[in-house]
Amino acid sequence: MDLTPTRRLLAPIALALAVGACGDDPAEPEGELTEEEAVALVVAVTTFLADTTVVPIHASEDSIVVECPSGGRAKIVGKITEEEGDTARIGVDLLVTPTGCGLAVGEQRFNLGPGLALRNQLSIEIVGATFEVNIDGMMTGGLDWELDDRTGDCMIDLTLEAAPDLSDPDNPGIQGKYTGALCGHRDVEIDAEDLLLVNDL
Repeated sequence: MDLTPTRRLLAPIALALAVGACGDDPAEPEGELTEEEAVALVVAVTTFLADTTVVPIHASEDSIVVECPSGGRAKIVGKITEEEGDTARIGVDLLVTPTGCGLAVGEQRFNLGPGLALRNQLSIEIVGATFEVNIDGMMTGGLDWELDDRTGDCMIDLTLEAAPDLSDPDNPGIQGKYTGALCGHRDVEIDAEDLLLVNDL
């Protein structure tokens, strides 16, 4: 099983660990994010984690500290694992703690932390003998945010429901949704491709 696309996407974070929405909605209470803004928030964090140009400013055995695109920094603690063999496995377990971390999505600019932390977990198991693919993932925890003149906290409890996408045998991927609670909104659904750190099998 070719894990090259996965390695390419996660290489900057793995190497560092090894070496060391829209405008205000008047219907929403002040200090809360609309559902669209909440989705933009978690997409911004995921995009940041997948950024292959991120350079760590400090690294230890199991954590790194990186600068955020629009100022501030974030500490990332966790591990990324890969196993090859009859059963190939990919594991991601990262805890992100931002400190004044500025992330932009379109024309929106979020300032995150300090305070809460977001945990991103993903497990992919590919059984070579049967080509069975098992996928599990979740995003939990929370983020302290500032957007324009509003501030608040966003609690996150999203579970991945996904399956392999074999429509293109030469480029197999993952399709599905993250569902659950996000920033006070229940029954939220987000396309998996918007939040996955690994999109290729």
